[in-house]
Amino acid sequence: MQEQVSRETLISAKSGDALVREELIRSHKAFIARVTSKICCRYLTWDNDDELSIALLAFNEAIDNFDPHGGASFHSFVQMVIRRRLVDYFRKEGKHQHLSLSPMNLEDEELSRYDLDTTKEQYQENENQDAFAEVVENYVRVLWYYKVTLDDLLKVSPKQRDSKQTLLQAALALSNNPGLMAYLKTHRLLPIKELEALTGVKRKALEKGRKYLIALALILSEPAFYPLKTFMQIPIEPGK
Repeated sequence: MQEQVSRETLISAKSGDALVREELIRSHKAFIARVTSKICCRYLTWDNDDELSIALLAFNEAIDNFDPHGGASFHSFVQMVIRRRLVDYFRKEGKHQHLSLSPMNLEDEELSRYDLDTTKEQYQENENQDAFAEVVENYVRVLWYYKVTLDDLLKVSPKQRDSKQTLLQAALALSNNPGLMAYLKTHRLLPIKELEALTGVKRKALEKGRKYLIALALILSEPAFYPLKTFMQIPIEPGK
């Protein structure tokens, strides 16, 4: 097992002592290679494998972010950071198949189940964030065709609960009416007259909430935009 690093050494490296940091890295190159090879389930060499370059950067990151006063193990923290950065690298490069996250492959006692679970959670969080960002990007692109922006929505979003509920019900009625949705998507205009007749909501209120209504109707009518319900503060079961 790797010898423990003194608190003074870590503090010096974190504080900008380049010589101490360089020596810390040099003395841990074998450790970094062993951990990285274990994660990748294959033997890696410094001259041929990008994974070790990623791991070296991760080690530097670990030095900067580790809390010497926190009582945690520096080496366990390093392994966690290396694994996180390799997961990010594999995801970006489309190399998921090369990364085994099975505890059966992590025989080294330093690669604890806690670190493994943390990495899985981080990986899933990154995946979810990327997926949500893509949904938002597509939504913004669609809104542009209706001359609506996210800034507009922040400005026109109803502040009163009753007003918000009224517009939500109007948006539900609109999204559930294929004819009115077809008109909206074809002309990129809100069918005010028809929507007033359908919902009983006054024309003035519909016109004032036009951008908000369009934004809600698009989310409610397009399954691809359902993840944005929370973003727009739409109840999971509208009407409640």
